[in-house]
Amino acid sequence: MEREGLRGALRWVTGVLAAAALATACGLPAAGVAPAAAAPVNAARAGIARTAKNAQKPKPSKRKGAGTKAPKRKGAAKITGALESGQTLTVVTGTWKGTPPLSFTYQWEACDATAANCSEINGATGASYQIASSLEGARLRALITAAGPGGSATSTSKPTKPIGPGPPVNTAAPVVSGSLQEGQTLTADTGTWGGTAPFEFSYQWLRCSVLASGCEEIPGATSSTYTLGALDLASQLAVVVSASNRRGSASATSAETSPILALLPSNTLPPSISGTLRDGQLLSVTTGSWSGSEPISHSYQWQLCSPLGEECEEIRGATGATFGLSAGDIGRTLDALVTATNAGGSTVATTPVTGLIEGLLPVNSVLPSITGLLKEGGLLNVGTGSWSGSEPISYSYQWQLCNQMGEACSNMSEATGSSLKLTALDIGKTLDVVVKATNVAGSTSVTTSLTSLIEGLLPVNNVLPSITGLLKEGGLLSVGTGSWSGSEPVSYSYQWQLCNASGEACGNISEATGSSLKLTSLDIGKTLDVVVKATSIAGSTSVTTSLTGLIEGLLPVNTVLPSITGLLKEGGLLSVGTGSWSGTEPIAYSYQWQLCNPLGEACSDISEATGSSLKPSSSDIGKTLDAVVTATNPVGSTSVTSSLTGLIEGLLPVNNVLPSIAGTLLEGKSLTAASGSWSGTAPISYSYQWQLCPLGEACRNISEATASVLSLLAPYVGDSVDVVVKASNVAGSTTATSPVSSPISGIAPLNTALPVISGLLEVGKALSVSNGSWSGTTPMSFKYQWQLCLLGTCTNIGGATGATLTLLGIDIGDTLDAIVTATNVSGSSSATSKPTEKLLGIL
Repeated sequence: MEREGLRGALRWVTGVLAAAALATACGLPAAGVAPAAAAPVNAARAGIARTAKNAQKPKPSKRKGAGTKAPKRKGAAKITGALESGQTLTVVTGTWKGTPPLSFTYQWEACDATAANCSEINGATGASYQIASSLEGARLRALITAAGPGGSATSTSKPTKPIGPGPPVNTAAPVVSGSLQEGQTLTADTGTWGGTAPFEFSYQWLRCSVLASGCEEIPGATSSTYTLGALDLASQLAVVVSASNRRGSASATSAETSPILALLPSNTLPPSISGTLRDGQLLSVTTGSWSGSEPISHSYQWQLCSPLGEECEEIRGATGATFGLSAGDIGRTLDALVTATNAGGSTVATTPVTGLIEGLLPVNSVLPSITGLLKEGGLLNVGTGSWSGSEPISYSYQWQLCNQMGEACSNMSEATGSSLKLTALDIGKTLDVVVKATNVAGSTSVTTSLTSLIEGLLPVNNVLPSITGLLKEGGLLSVGTGSWSGSEPVSYSYQWQLCNASGEACGNISEATGSSLKLTSLDIGKTLDVVVKATSIAGSTSVTTSLTGLIEGLLPVNTVLPSITGLLKEGGLLSVGTGSWSGTEPIAYSYQWQLCNPLGEACSDISEATGSSLKPSSSDIGKTLDAVVTATNPVGSTSVTSSLTGLIEGLLPVNNVLPSIAGTLLEGKSLTAASGSWSGTAPISYSYQWQLCPLGEACRNISEATASVLSLLAPYVGDSVDVVVKASNVAGSTTATSPVSSPISGIAPLNTALPVISGLLEVGKALSVSNGSWSGTTPMSFKYQWQLCLLGTCTNIGGATGATLTLLGIDIGDTLDAIVTATNVSGSSSATSKPTEKLLGIL
């Protein structure tokens, strides 16, 4: 801290010197510099008290202009007011010099106990500031900035003494919230308070007159909430909140509320209608039970509604607590609206809807009666009779069918009109009618007297019945009833008759009494008719149909196709069945086999293949077959074709004698494979695959050796061979393998061109010998032996067994040759080069 003070002093001194220099440079007197310089310690202290932010505040500005002066305060700014939490301080602007007009802005700052560190108080920018309780113990100061045409300047007040605790001070009045209506609860907040916390709050509610000034305390209303009662209606309310702390107490009063409203009437028990619901009676309506601000008055409105209690409409003038029923109300319902009214307004409640308003039921005085012809097809009518009761009266009808005794009567479906046409179902029975009279009061029913028995009509044939169907054996014939008139229901019975070819001598067919008949072989060549009897409740009538034509037999008809069974191979035996047939017996069968292409098309008859069986030949292979079966009876013939067979197969080649190998088993020779002996569908073709068998085992194919002849190559020497022969025909392929041969022999080496010695015949030089040319089985290896020759006699040179030889001095005057020995799997052979010239010495 001391170092910071010294630095501040230094900065101050530097600033003074700079100001003096600037003043001198500008020709101004350095007034005030010396006194400031005379107190560097105080300046250093001032530097300690000012915060970094305050240190950066702009210095008073000076504007250039004729006659303008920057603001300057005479004396330090002063703060007035009680230094207690919640109290309001004021900074006095005081007297300023400078070119007017001057305006002022303020910024309050809070400092620590030593006033060394100060910081701005947010929002505290007025000439007055109410002290926040959070600043207790702090010291305050105010900055006044004056601004005018000549510039601006800031004056800082001296820090106050530490802020002490203060009594409560209201900064925002309490507020009353809630619904301003009788029965509702209002709530008071405390408002906002300055001063030293904590605070204790108490409440006193006030009732204020709208018409006269002044409020009075409401006894016992000392809580933060208050429930409005009847005494509060049309009054305004306020609340006094008292705040207390250790330094004292203070009170604040809320604004007065708007006038308290009355509570609308609320129906707690619906009104109800009493009285007899009948034309001419007097009904009354009760008010029901209501809550709400008293006094409450009631008014009424009666309504006429539909029979279902809907679509209610006000009855003009029906506004009393009672209502007299009239004829126009019969069959409808009523309700009543009860309106409750108080100072708060009006509320409507509706009674439950009444039951239907009653009238007078219809009463019969003369029974209705039935008129008309009591016979099937006759038209009957019923009158209404005579009735009394509330008009209008409407009528409905229900005809009833009764037994011949006039008992067990039951409703006739859909017979609900005033007239009825009699049907056959009514014959032999009686009738009556239930007549129902209906008005707004309800319905009354009465029943007419019974009719006599209803008569029927005998059946009469208008169109003869006829026979339909196929006039062939097995055909089903049917007979219709024809067309009849008469009383329904009409039942029909039948008797079929068999007649001769001329339609005479007809006799009943036993048990043929249905409406249909299946023809048998016994009926062929004859005719038929049918006697049809129509019966109704009135009696029976019979007629006979026209005769049929002659009954024919049935051509054979195939029901299940013939099928071919057996082995579909050359030489196999195939059979064809007849399949299943219907038609007039007896039926005889004939056959014709057909040969078809592989797709089962272009079928043609096989000559003489007319039996039920067939043995395929080689010419049938790869083709298909079917068979035409012809069924013949006395009526005629019918032919059908069996399903196609699959392809006729040939017989696979079968090896009877194994393939064999002929030829010399020597490298360079050729072997020939014989296919062996085979049976199977001809023609048979053969293919070959030669195999190399090391040690006569593990035979493997020789690449590209697929001809019947095999040339023996050097790589085969020492191994055996066999041949796989594949025999193929239209049925497929089969292989057979020859026995394995003996090992293949090679050819011993044979010299075809002598070895040749090359090189310089001088001592110390090296000679080389070539292998020469050789025939025989490869591979071959070579060995060498150099010889020294003297007077035609050559002897081996010891150790000279390489392809090269270095000449020595002892060889001078002699000649040389070389023996080359070639060796392969079949043996060895030697060849000697021509002798060289004599070896010369070195000159």
